This record gives sequence, structure tokens and C-alpha cells, in this order.
Amino acid sequence: MTKLVLGFFYCLFTAVSFHNFYVSTTSVRFVPDEKSLQITTQVFLDDFEAVLRQNGNDKTRLSPEVDQGEIDSLVEEYFRKNITFMAHGKIMDFDFLGKVYKSDVLVAYMELQLDSIAPPLSIENTIFFDYLPDQKNIIHLKLDSKRKSFLAVSSKSVFEIPKDFLNLNN
Repeated sequence: MTKLVLGFFYCLFTAVSFHNFYVSTTSVRFVPDEKSLQITTQVFLDDFEAVLRQNGNDKTRLSPEVDQGEIDSLVEEYFRKNITFMAHGKIMDFDFLGKVYKSDVLVAYMELQLDSIAPPLSIENTIFFDYLPDQKNIIHLKLDSKRKSFLAVSSKSVFEIPKDFLNLNN
């Protein structure tokens, strides 16, 4: 009986310590008054640290106790390479606003100004595809009551934002 109880707790703690699914979420909220896309991306900390190690940053730890200047730079660089917005074949540059840690998740905040951008606009999300073959990236678009979601996988990572979604004449 003791072995059964110990086995149960071992399985429970192992399941809690490691996640078996590989997913990120990116929410893109269109704010017509500001003509901007407010972007929030959430990824698991352990996956992000593993990607940093894979890219040669062996000693970097994602933790509030570590100098955040270098980490912010690495996080911004990674998201710039793996979340891209394009309009008329040109990559649109977003502002990296910062990041926070929530439990075992890194939450990054970005903003893309749309002052002179006319549809069509597309988004590509390739977060962790180079590290985790089973990675899935959920992209949620929001504008008031309008919602649209996409599931990015390694074989399909680019999605066009519907023209009617970005009605800049509101």
C-alpha cells in the first residue's frame, strides 16, 4: 500500500512539474482609436529557457532575480524573429513593451502602430518550431465583439487578417 501511495504522489508531482503539451498563445487586439494592434504572447518559461540554451545562451535563467536588461533583449530578439506582421510584402516593425513572469509562464507585450498601413495584413507565428516539432501556436484576434482564431503549426504558420476585421475608418 505504501508503494502505491508513493507511486501516486510520484506521478502527480511529475505531471505537475513537466507539461506534455507545447503551446503558446498570442492575443492581438485591434484598438481603432489608437490605430494599433496590442499584442500579448504567453509561452512556458522552461521551453523559452531551452530555446535560449539551444541558441547558445547556456547560463541565462528566466527569473525575476536575474538582471532583466539582458533577458529583455533576448526575449525581444526572439519574438521579432518569430512573430512577424506583413503588409503588402513588407515586414511591419512592432514595439516591444516588456515582459512579466506569471508562475511558469513568460508574458510578453508588444504593439504595432497602423497609422499608414492598409490591408491586407498577415501574421506569422513560428515560436518554438525550431525547438519543438509538436509546437502549436494559438493566435486570437479581437476587436470589440469580433473574434477570429488561428492555429499555427510548423506546416502552416502564416495567416491573413481579414480585411473587414481591420476597419480603420471606425
